[in-house]
Amino acid sequence: MQLRDARFLVVDDHQPMREILKSLLFGLGARHVDEARDAAVAFDMLRISRYDVLLTDYDMAGETGVQLTSKVRHAAQNPNRRMAVIMVTGRAEGPVILSARDVGVDEYLIKPLTAASLCAKLDAVFGRRRPFIETETYIGPCRRRRTVDFDGPERRRDTASPAARTA
Repeated sequence: MQLRDARFLVVDDHQPMREILKSLLFGLGARHVDEARDAAVAFDMLRISRYDVLLTDYDMAGETGVQLTSKVRHAAQNPNRRMAVIMVTGRAEGPVILSARDVGVDEYLIKPLTAASLCAKLDAVFGRRRPFIETETYIGPCRRRRTVDFDGPERRRDTASPAARTA
């Protein structure tokens, strides 16, 4: 998929940051970019319209970007359950990053961002997206980022799953 064909939703409670992200996306060739001022508005939009990528802030008034991602991933009838999610935040602490990863965020973009850093994350979700996993305890992209040859016994329960083969 090319950027010009993709549909983006930008969620941030600060209007200037929404404008920066929208400007960068348009500058990179995107033509369909919607915005929401908070997670509640975004979730309503996500229930009725299909998007390819959600760019959400971590810290927002009301629900956080992690809470929004969790709601989207767990909403069984949501048409955007499997869309790519890029968390955009100034928080680079390990526990914050892990909390985003554990709810199914695809990529983590740290502010201050640049066009190059946004391009790298978009390339990851469009060109190198990891397999999508749905288990009782996790819904989102496979958390394994490295592919290594392994000669030991397979410890995953379902060795026939795509994630087990690509790990």
